Amino acid sequence: MAGWTDLGNIWNTFKELDIRPLAEEAERPLVLAFVGAASVGKSTLIAALRHDKRAREKIIAPTIEADLDAATRVGDADLIVLVLDATRGDFSTEARLFAEWSGAGRRVVVFYNKMDAAQDANAIGATLTPWSGARVALGSALDHDSLTSSLVPRVMDALKDRRLALARHFPIFRLAIARELINDTSSANASYALGTGFAEIVPALNVPFNVADMIVLTKNQALMAYKLGLALGLPTRWQAHVAELGGVVGAGFLWRQIARQIVGLIPVWGIVPKVAVAYAGTYAVGEAILYWYQTGHKISGRGMRELYADALARGKQIAQEIVTRAPKPALPQVTLPSLPRPALPRLPKPRAKSVCARCGKKNPRDAKFCAYCAMELR
Repeated sequence: MAGWTDLGNIWNTFKELDIRPLAEEAERPLVLAFVGAASVGKSTLIAALRHDKRAREKIIAPTIEADLDAATRVGDADLIVLVLDATRGDFSTEARLFAEWSGAGRRVVVFYNKMDAAQDANAIGATLTPWSGARVALGSALDHDSLTSSLVPRVMDALKDRRLALARHFPIFRLAIARELINDTSSANASYALGTGFAEIVPALNVPFNVADMIVLTKNQALMAYKLGLALGLPTRWQAHVAELGGVVGAGFLWRQIARQIVGLIPVWGIVPKVAVAYAGTYAVGEAILYWYQTGHKISGRGMRELYADALARGKQIAQEIVTRAPKPALPQVTLPSLPRPALPRLPKPRAKSVCARCGKKNPRDAKFCAYCAMELR
């Protein structure tokens, strides 16, 4: 396992990467517009989305708040959240606005607020018709769990191309988006290991994939760590990530050391262990960073080993699944040139047996006289 002096190895990878597009994506303004009737809970909802539970402070992110009669103020907002009061039953004005926005191709999420105060939750079903096919969430702006389970995934789905900025500007989305980053990168590294594993069992390719594994997987993990830092609100300078996250992933665990375990696994031990190690190493580092964000503490060396063991077991299961589904490589086909078929000598057609004209007896083909009556055979 790596020690504290090995931290520079993986973080030097940042110097080889162009991370400016990621920083620009995370910092690009993301405007959410919250539209609803008076006293529907728009301000409470905005505050809940901005609040960082770990830092216990609000992050000021650009938002638009408008009543129904001022809905034109949404302007060029990236997403419109139409907030409804679940204790009411008439949403005719909101339905008209929703139809206009949908017709204009705007991204809209409909949120039924105050579900905890609704007298008859079943009556909500009768009001869903105007939002047919739309992203609809139900919950309470005062209930963090209902927001994370219902509203958060629907907003993430509406802003698939802006998730890094969404997490950076609105802390309530951070854990969900961070776990998505970890799972995506872990799966990507597992898929890469699968591809090189299949290639290594085809001798004709003759490519040194062991070295490539360590380079590619290390870069993928470094990018994941940087994206996680951006999503969790760290500065955009990669040096700040080294300072903050270096100790987090350096407790006896660095990907470069794990990557070395991959060397020699193919073809002796098979593809599944290699894919599992690629997945587990990446997943464990991502979870260590996330643990630090949630608790403010670095995970212990023992905790990291347990985390890796759990990730490895999960990685083996995932590896088995993707190996089973993956198309198997075909060995190179050798086509032999077509050779002319040798000409065989023609054999004389066999003669029929000779029949004696006098006695009618059959004689051998080469007989000149009948063996029964001595008549000359013609």
